Amino acid sequence: MDDAVRNSIKTLTRIYYDYQRERMSLDGRLGMTKDGAKKKKAPERDELILAEIKEHRDYVLELEEATAKALAKEVRKHVLWREFLSQVKGCGESIAAVIISEFDIYKAPTVSNLWSFAGLAPGKDRKVKGQKCCYNQFLRAKLCGVLGSSFLKCGSPYREYYDNMKQRLESADWGTLSKNPADKKRPRAGHQHRAATRYMVKLFLRDLYIAWRTMESLEVRPPYQEEYLGHKHAV
Repeated sequence: MDDAVRNSIKTLTRIYYDYQRERMSLDGRLGMTKDGAKKKKAPERDELILAEIKEHRDYVLELEEATAKALAKEVRKHVLWREFLSQVKGCGESIAAVIISEFDIYKAPTVSNLWSFAGLAPGKDRKVKGQKCCYNQFLRAKLCGVLGSSFLKCGSPYREYYDNMKQRLESADWGTLSKNPADKKRPRAGHQHRAATRYMVKLFLRDLYIAWRTMESLEVRPPYQEEYLGHKHAV
């Protein structure tokens, strides 16, 4: 049953985020938030056009919310949600749908495979102009931008990994604009935050890998760095 559920989740997930992207674009045209509050002056001044945009925006929002409900219903049928993701504070049905539909645990003999596919492996986290991206950009954006932010906002236990890594990076002056001791060091905006977020998400994926492979009766192996290079906690 889970294969059929996964296929349904994948279709609904893409439709949901398509509607969300369109609705957010319309919100921008209207200068408003999702709940209808005004956050700035609308770029468009013609009241008739604004009314037409608002009507279409409300219709798209209805579709977005209806799809979210259908998606949540399907996600709750999947074994990964029932036995693991539903217990992860900060992980709701929408981001769970991304995880279930984008990852194929049968193609991930080690957690390093999950990291690499999500663009979180060392050396495989940057796009090169003129070359095909070697990781799933949609998945990375949702894991770091949505799930990572959710972990931080809700006080998830994974927040401790973020705080510890950020403190280590700050203590080491990691990501500063200048390495010259005579210069005033200024951290590059957001670099330490993004690095700590990636670290936190990678540790979540480690737990996900163990839980998912175990429930599917698949072999669970340590990360490549640990198994072959002897590096402990190398994430």
